[in-house]
Amino acid sequence: MNFRKSFVAAAAFALAVSAVPVKAEENQDELFAEFLEEEYKETLEEDYMTLHYSLRDYKSHGIEKPELNIGKVSWDDYESDKKELEDTLAELQKFDYDALSEEHKHDYETYEFYLENLIALNSFPMFDFWFLPSTGVTDNLLTNFTEYVFYEKQDFDDYLEVLATVPEYIDGALDVTKRQAAEGYFMTDGALDETLSGIDKFVEKKDDNQLIIIFDQNVDAFEGLTEKEKEDYKKRNKDIVLNTFIPAYSHAAEELETLRGSRKGGDAVADLPNGKDYYAALVKLKASRDATVDELLDICSQYLKSEVDRLIEVYDADSTPTVSIEEPDEVLSYLQNHLENYPEGPQVQFKVSYLDPSVANPSTVAYYMEPPVDDLVDNVVRINGSNISDSNGLYETMAHEGFPGHLYQITWYLNTNPSLLRTLLNNIGYTEGWAMYSQSEAWTFSGLPEDTAQLYASDTSLSYVLQAAVDLGINGKGWTVEEAGEYLEKNGFNSALASMVYDYVTQDPALLVPYGVGLAQFGLLREKAENTLGDSFDIVDYHRVLLTYGDRPFQIVERDVDAYLNGGTVAVTPAPEEKPEETPEGTAVVNGGGSHTSGTLTIGIAAVAGIALIAFLLLRGRKKKNSL
Repeated sequence: MNFRKSFVAAAAFALAVSAVPVKAEENQDELFAEFLEEEYKETLEEDYMTLHYSLRDYKSHGIEKPELNIGKVSWDDYESDKKELEDTLAELQKFDYDALSEEHKHDYETYEFYLENLIALNSFPMFDFWFLPSTGVTDNLLTNFTEYVFYEKQDFDDYLEVLATVPEYIDGALDVTKRQAAEGYFMTDGALDETLSGIDKFVEKKDDNQLIIIFDQNVDAFEGLTEKEKEDYKKRNKDIVLNTFIPAYSHAAEELETLRGSRKGGDAVADLPNGKDYYAALVKLKASRDATVDELLDICSQYLKSEVDRLIEVYDADSTPTVSIEEPDEVLSYLQNHLENYPEGPQVQFKVSYLDPSVANPSTVAYYMEPPVDDLVDNVVRINGSNISDSNGLYETMAHEGFPGHLYQITWYLNTNPSLLRTLLNNIGYTEGWAMYSQSEAWTFSGLPEDTAQLYASDTSLSYVLQAAVDLGINGKGWTVEEAGEYLEKNGFNSALASMVYDYVTQDPALLVPYGVGLAQFGLLREKAENTLGDSFDIVDYHRVLLTYGDRPFQIVERDVDAYLNGGTVAVTPAPEEKPEETPEGTAVVNGGGSHTSGTLTIGIAAVAGIALIAFLLLRGRKKKNSL
């Protein structure tokens, strides 16, 4: 999952208008490459945190450091950002698509899809809720600062200056929220309770706050600082955290509580004025597909039918065996050594650790930090231990975030030297769909009995697709709980599941759509490929087709797969890079690759730009074996 900025703020930071002229007599492909490069540079020069998380050595790219702040939020930005997006789209569409290389055609279509959908979303500012529990600003700010990497001494000064701007940022988000609430647009009471609970959990820690502890650890570990400098940095940070940052969170909680009950309408998005139109625009981005709500529901239904058939075959399988490996780094190493079904990627290393409960979102199982594009070697995975109950849960989580999931897919794609702008575009339906598909595939080499492995894979897969389908129905079509139950019964499931997930899908609409609908799309494509090619199906070649050209809309992925099935050639990918000469202490070396959600412009609602974070979300009311 990745976390980020609101769709409007994301648009502003990610999509600067290029001044590159398009001349018919010149080489379109070269001009297009220049256009993409200029877009990338202008984007990073507008947002410091995005720059810091995207590039380690930004100076070598000729990029100037932006103003040092976390960002600014204003109601007036919505219309101006929409105009900038429209101007950028017009510049893009001046290029002759047919004159572009195959790679640039993919870049063109992916960027066009992204721009068009951001423009659509900017037409609905009333729905841009900044304080949702899972994708909101308070949770994502914490991750931006706790995961900040200090490469040089200047980074400490930059960090502290940006940290001090958080109150202004939160005040801007509160101003927008109050304007929405005055018109009857506000999060549900359940979502508000979750947000306030998260804030309370964070602010109750003072001297032992994670923003102080982690910063002090970074200062102590940094070589080149004098003892006096270390003491000064720690003192400055503690003062900002205790007297600026924490009070800003407490103020946000107080202001949000005064808005309780402001929502005029039901809990579902479809219950609000223009809600169905907004949700239809939102799920195109969330599902990474130019499709209607009904079409996405149909995709879920098709996948559910196939997966139910597989589950029925193993329904009586023994569900007691568990994966024998219990340490996260050992699980990741094991998974890395079982990538025979995937094209080889670059050699990378990873660090995996557990989150402190005070900064762990209760809806998140784990997350993967995408590395800077010029430093693929170092990768980070964090785990919310409270959401993992056994070794099986740890195994599928590491497969999702690590190998062959996010870490592999993201670094694999980045190793192909793509257009850097593509690393700022997040096709979250693709990235989360790939991770869900990958964790399901990982059960096949878990060492468990075949039927048991299929039982576990089907249980998780069905759970996410079911809840995504219910989300689509309730928020996109206005289903009642009873109508959602009828859909479940029609597809062979217990109707009681509908009431179990209603609150969850209305608290943070479309949150699970990328996971469930993304998985369904990858699953149906795999089924189509196997049925078409039969015994000649080559799993490594097939996965290479999916990975080549990176995260992109599914209509493009499906076209690429069709071309492959009709006899098209499989693109050759670069050889892995040399193994790092040194491995930091406590770090495991693995040989894998990965792609994704990049320097990431995540299009969740109301999150902070900058951090390239991809999370595995926890289900509510998860389906158990006896739920059929």
